[in-house]
Amino acid sequence: MLKIIAIILVMIYVVIPLLRFLMKGYVITQVHKKMSEQDIRSKQASKARTRKEGSIDVDFVPPSKSKTKPADEDDYVPYEEIKE
Repeated sequence: MLKIIAIILVMIYVVIPLLRFLMKGYVITQVHKKMSEQDIRSKQASKARTRKEGSIDVDFVPPSKSKTKPADEDDYVPYEEIKE
């Protein structure tokens, strides 16, 4: 009976505060991580907003085709006119 009471007291006064301390540290590190990511995003957004008026940014350039068709090889379908 005395052992059970000692285990309960150890749980209340040692394990629970230790878990609380560890969880608090984990939460604080996650909050700092998210805040730094948000700061990076806001700096990038402010750079995008401070462009000169009339400037153009191209985010995507399609790949150029190395083999272009000559003009003679176009898709041509021969047809005949039908007179009614």
